[in-house]
Amino acid sequence: MSKLRVIFLLTVLLLASATAGYAAPVPEKFDSIGADRVAIDKLLSEYTAAVSTQDQRRFEVLLLNKSIPFSDAGVAASAKGAEHGTQNYESFRKGVFEGPAFHQRFQNVTIQQAGTLAQVSLVFVNSTSTESYAGWKTMQLLRIGGQWKIASEFFTGVD
Repeated sequence: MSKLRVIFLLTVLLLASATAGYAAPVPEKFDSIGADRVAIDKLLSEYTAAVSTQDQRRFEVLLLNKSIPFSDAGVAASAKGAEHGTQNYESFRKGVFEGPAFHQRFQNVTIQQAGTLAQVSLVFVNSTSTESYAGWKTMQLLRIGGQWKIASEFFTGVD
């Protein structure tokens, strides 16, 4: 084996061992941008429009399915919640779509995303002609077939 070939092989081995533990850099931010951000903002707008008009069908197309984790965090953290888990969409559905009407808006919205997974954190404000109620919620979204869907939602009132 020629001296040049030996040097080349040693160099290749050294480079391979030096980069063996190399990992891709961790992103500093996961802010949702571009077309995905526009689509997620549209989903959030559809959400408040459906709730504010009590349009259950319009709302349910935003969900991955009706069995997703969907719960008031206070109830989910209680003994009752431990007994029934966090799949409480039916309770939310009855309260919003069969209960008294209110207008909902979102503020302080933060959206983080990596590929087909997004996390939304926001403050919601529910208002009637006589009162307002605020709370905080987090949602996990999945992009399925090019469409963003709500895969989980947890919310709680703010005292």
